[in-house]
Amino acid sequence: MIDSVQNSNFDTRFDKKTRSLFKQDNKSKSKKKKMVESDLDQDNLFKKKNKSKVTVNTQDDLVNKIEVPFKSNKLRKKEKVKQKSNINSYDSHITNGLSSGFNTVTDNINKYVLIDSPLSIEELSSKLQIPPAEIIMGLFLQGISVTINQIIDISIATQVAEKYNCIVLNQNHEQESEQSDKLQEISSAANINRAPIVTILGHVDHGKTTLLDAIRNTNFAGNEIGGITQAISVYEVNWLHNLSNKKLIFIDTPGHQAFSTIRLRCAQITDIVILIVAADDDLKPQTIEVIDYILSKKIPCVVAINKIDKVDINLTRLKSQLADYNITSKDWGGKIEFVEISALKKINIDKLLTSICCLADSINLKADPTQLAQGIILEAYVDKTKGIVANMVVLNGTLHIGDVIVSGNSYGRVKKIINSLGNELVEAEPSSNLKVLGFYSMPTVGTYFHVVNNEKEAKKSVARIRSSSITKNTKNLLKSNSKFYNTNTKNLNLIVKADTQGTIDAIINLLMQIPQKKIQLNILTASLGVVSNTDLDLAYSTQGVIIAFNIDISTNILNAAEKLDIPLYKFVLIYDLIDHITNYMLNLIDTEYEKYLIGQAEVQTTFSVNKGTVAGCIVKSGKLKKSAFMHVYRNNHLIYEGVINSLKRMKNDTDEVNVGNECGVLCEAYHLWQPKDSIKAYELHEKPKTL
Repeated sequence: MIDSVQNSNFDTRFDKKTRSLFKQDNKSKSKKKKMVESDLDQDNLFKKKNKSKVTVNTQDDLVNKIEVPFKSNKLRKKEKVKQKSNINSYDSHITNGLSSGFNTVTDNINKYVLIDSPLSIEELSSKLQIPPAEIIMGLFLQGISVTINQIIDISIATQVAEKYNCIVLNQNHEQESEQSDKLQEISSAANINRAPIVTILGHVDHGKTTLLDAIRNTNFAGNEIGGITQAISVYEVNWLHNLSNKKLIFIDTPGHQAFSTIRLRCAQITDIVILIVAADDDLKPQTIEVIDYILSKKIPCVVAINKIDKVDINLTRLKSQLADYNITSKDWGGKIEFVEISALKKINIDKLLTSICCLADSINLKADPTQLAQGIILEAYVDKTKGIVANMVVLNGTLHIGDVIVSGNSYGRVKKIINSLGNELVEAEPSSNLKVLGFYSMPTVGTYFHVVNNEKEAKKSVARIRSSSITKNTKNLLKSNSKFYNTNTKNLNLIVKADTQGTIDAIINLLMQIPQKKIQLNILTASLGVVSNTDLDLAYSTQGVIIAFNIDISTNILNAAEKLDIPLYKFVLIYDLIDHITNYMLNLIDTEYEKYLIGQAEVQTTFSVNKGTVAGCIVKSGKLKKSAFMHVYRNNHLIYEGVINSLKRMKNDTDEVNVGNECGVLCEAYHLWQPKDSIKAYELHEKPKTL
């Protein structure tokens, strides 16, 4: 550039113009200087007249007194924007450093960013203060194809943040750990004995719901869709023990592998576990999972061996298997009560309930009804007429109508309290199973709730708690499944709608277990309630599939989905949902074929016809078949792959030519035959599709 400038001849007229421009600029500078000097003189006069008065100069006044060269309005605007961005980045740097417990640094090169869970591109963009398009483009150049709403794992988010000189913090602030000690200590002066919470846990089809039917003289098991439990059910039972009525709270849990989150949630709050096993079956994975809960949390337990009325049972073998997992009966020198029952024929049900009452007496459960209510949210859903309904158990204190209740990042004022019998209550004491109306937003299942004095206190409590919404819950469930996205991988976008949050957890758990090497599942939204027009718009714009589980779909929505050609499927059984998604993914996979060699031929000569060039060949081994797949080799190098469109033998069309015979081979897409070319013919057999 220096050489080019030295060798160039500038036009003298242009040089004169530049000189005149410089002169004008100098004039404007001198004018500006005079104006500033006059302003300063006036300011000095003002100070002399007002010596006793205190004068305050604004920032703008101070800036105007500084001697600066003349700048255009555009340049001034650009500088203001630059200053603001620098101030904002500096402020965010300081606040991030203080909130994370780090000392703030004097330079503004790096800033602290907390990334402790998978997050979407949009959320990462707001944290880094970088346009999402820039992040998407950067990942695309690395072979990672993402959208603005797509969730990426911690490693990818960290990689992006470090690229922009951000110091990544990965401290884990899980809300569950924060809330583990939220229950207040019970006052010894006003405490009372409370009813035990008894959770029935075990493998699917081992008789959990049938046992509750036997205890309550009901028939819920016969009315369950597909014969399996798919949600939490809570019941209150009164049993005569030692000449007094003993209240027991029973929780029925799903036994299917998909509902592990629900089972863990119930294990967190239970006082006693009934481990139910079938006498005609071995220990199953879900039974072993329950045993791990019991032993790790040291939960008092009673083992109910069900189906003793059947013929082919082996109780000794079953007890031995349980003993291998440190669940040993008192008969064998252990500390756990084993009760042999038949839920179907109601054998030894009274003995089981007596064992539970004795175990509850030995635990000596206490609660303080004078305290503000505390407990746990077991389930939450949206009712069309009632609004948000929370299924909860009060663990301590008394809940009243009008109480301000807080759970996670949700709060509300209690409008209605409905007990397990469907009766409305004014107040509810400890160990009560309730349906509560009044939350302003959907509470997160599995979180503790507590009553506060007023809404102002509730708002402060919510503001302190980090995000724990259903989106966060979905991210945690998808955490292990987040990975690099290949641009060649096909995607299936899903919009999940369900009746309860527990069901959504179970659906996502099962979706995670589907292999996704060939088809990547993208859960765009997972929410409660009915399918809306917003869901249809999202599905239409993303070519997504709407999955509705155990909810009603209006005729208007069905008609609109049909007009827009949006796949909309409704399910009431979780098995059917997963099977359908698996088959849908299989249909998206391109068909693959297995090639079987059937013959080889060598080109002897070539000649032209109306349709192209024909290769005159002799079959060296096997046979050639019409419509067979072929490879053409020249000097042992593969030069073409295609299909044999026509075979001729003695000028007649034929379907196949066997070894030792001459034939003419025509391929409509290939005409560059040469003598000595080698042909290998294959039969294609379709491979079974796998994920």
